[in-house]
Amino acid sequence: MIISEKEQKIEEIIQQITGKKIHANQNRHTKTFTRDEDLKIVITDKNDKEIFCIKKIDDFEILLKKVDKRIIFDYAKKNVFSEWLKNIGEIDIAKKFLLLETETTNVEDFISQLKNIIEDYRYSINQAPISGFSRKTEDPLVKITKIGEGALGGKARGLSFIAKMLSTYISEDMFPGLKITIPRSIVLSTDIFGIFMDHNNLYGLDFNQLSDQRIAAKFMEKDIPAIIIGDLRVFIKNSRKPLIVRSSGLLEDSLMQPFAGIYESVIFPNDSWETDTRFQEICNSIKYVYASTYFEKARTYIKNTPKHIDDEKMAVLIQEVAGIKHENYFYPTISGVAKSYNYYPSGPCKPEDGIVYLALGLGKSIVDGGSSFAFCPERPKAPLFGTSKEYMKYAQTKYYALNLKSIYRFANFNEKIALEKLGINDAKKHGILDKTVSTYIHQDDQIYPGIYENGYIVVDFAPIINYDSLPLVKALKLLLKVSEIALSYPVEIEFAVNIPKEESESAEIVILQIRNMLTPEKNIEINIDQIKRENTLFYSENALGNGIIENLKNIVYIDQGLFDLSNSTQVVNQIKNINNKLMDEKKPYVLVGPGRWGSTDPWLGVPVIWSDIAGAKVIVETPYKERHIDPSQGSHFFHDMIASQVVYLITKKEKDIDWEWIKKQKVVEETEFIKHIQTQKPLKTIVDGKIGKGLI
Repeated sequence: MIISEKEQKIEEIIQQITGKKIHANQNRHTKTFTRDEDLKIVITDKNDKEIFCIKKIDDFEILLKKVDKRIIFDYAKKNVFSEWLKNIGEIDIAKKFLLLETETTNVEDFISQLKNIIEDYRYSINQAPISGFSRKTEDPLVKITKIGEGALGGKARGLSFIAKMLSTYISEDMFPGLKITIPRSIVLSTDIFGIFMDHNNLYGLDFNQLSDQRIAAKFMEKDIPAIIIGDLRVFIKNSRKPLIVRSSGLLEDSLMQPFAGIYESVIFPNDSWETDTRFQEICNSIKYVYASTYFEKARTYIKNTPKHIDDEKMAVLIQEVAGIKHENYFYPTISGVAKSYNYYPSGPCKPEDGIVYLALGLGKSIVDGGSSFAFCPERPKAPLFGTSKEYMKYAQTKYYALNLKSIYRFANFNEKIALEKLGINDAKKHGILDKTVSTYIHQDDQIYPGIYENGYIVVDFAPIINYDSLPLVKALKLLLKVSEIALSYPVEIEFAVNIPKEESESAEIVILQIRNMLTPEKNIEINIDQIKRENTLFYSENALGNGIIENLKNIVYIDQGLFDLSNSTQVVNQIKNINNKLMDEKKPYVLVGPGRWGSTDPWLGVPVIWSDIAGAKVIVETPYKERHIDPSQGSHFFHDMIASQVVYLITKKEKDIDWEWIKKQKVVEETEFIKHIQTQKPLKTIVDGKIGKGLI
């Protein structure tokens, strides 16, 4: 049996991180190939010069990025790809290619469908089969089942990938005291959505003429398909944990064009003793998630892509909420998001080292960009956002929990009904702080891991991250690396951690979902070095962030001819006032100025706090009198910048800035040190996070 390069890489990573060797025949998929390693497709240009060579299926992804669409299309029309796939034993995918080659006449359609085929293939070889839900043999220990015969959609497919990865590569003895699992889940496949829409004549509605509230109301008055009612009743009868009903659209979380976050989810306690009540709750939740397919946010988002709203087919993922019951509340000890690539590296950390965000309680704190603790899984002890004492000021003091006694009301599916903010005293009472906090002792002026009397509690997860009270860092590092290798893309994993009160019981990581990090606006294939410098307003070889930002016409800059760092404190209010006006007018802008933005030391830069400049989408740090100042990567300001996805360009030389052009622009407002200008044409900011270069 041939072991693929990916499998070999995965095995090496597992041995490197855990010290355990995976046996060559352990849990392998049984598909084998007879192939000639020299069998390949050579792609040439019109002069017969080789421009690309396909040796394996993974090469198609690189082909799509590197070779002109028309050349790929011309080769396809000669059935070159389907023949090659047939010859290497990939019969199923060869049939799909042949159908595409013979029936598609438009280049753009061909490329779009080719991407989908490749993505489906990659998931199919990494995906655990999901069995159909059975009323008679419904087993609470079976983690994921489905109702319907259609597709799983993005989130459910990702969960299936995780299930396969865990069963193939992760053994129970890898991480002592820590289990890795997925939540018990049931998927309503895409055909159920089609039946619901057809049966209730909903496809005929003109959604553009209806508000979100009216769309939701129309869906709510309709009936769930009769064919799923029995299965759904059995599921809800046997499930007494809180539930979250999530969208799992075909377009959503697609690796090639992800639509993450544009549809709704509904979380509810599922706590009633009446099965009928809980059944009605889940039916309403499903209908609301279906309705969100046509909400304004989704329609607007899809309008800006090659897709159409009618292309979306919605599966629904119903999951038990990961957590532990504490009195009338339910929440996990820790929620987290782990990313295999970090576009805002700081200190000794590199972009490919990734980043992890942790918070107490439910993950809303992280998703909303609230207080959380960040660390680099490769260098967990390296401080990312300042010293421990600096972090104390901004550490988490409130966390989200599901109120099990919350009143369920369909009329307003606002999660605030069910979610409640709790404080550190609640966490202390619930006994979840032993492994998640440190204590600042004023007399010693020191921070110690764990809880101590007469000290100030700091949520920094130090017992876990710095002292390995749980092998969480090692487990996350492994999950990120294995997932990225298997899927060939940087990944983002959403997870929860349950730490039991009893030391004899194992803690668990619950993987909630996995998605691709490359959203369309960040998946850029641009060679910055090829852009003509005469068209460049600002140029940076030390840029943070990634992607393309367009349509900015406002620049707020500090006039360096008038400014001195001795005036930096005075500048703050002037910037704040202009920022507030632009935010009121909904006009994002470029902020430009000398030295370190967000510094607490006014002699290093302008000491703004984030709310003073929250309307900026791009920040440019300019040199100050030839003096080099490190960017503010060790501060909470930097944390807020990442949460807001603002890009940061550091210019080190005056020649990297076209001041002459800037001074010719229309001045909208001028203060003692600040100028607000407006450009005639919109600016385009490009940042390639992989090489750390950016320009406007």
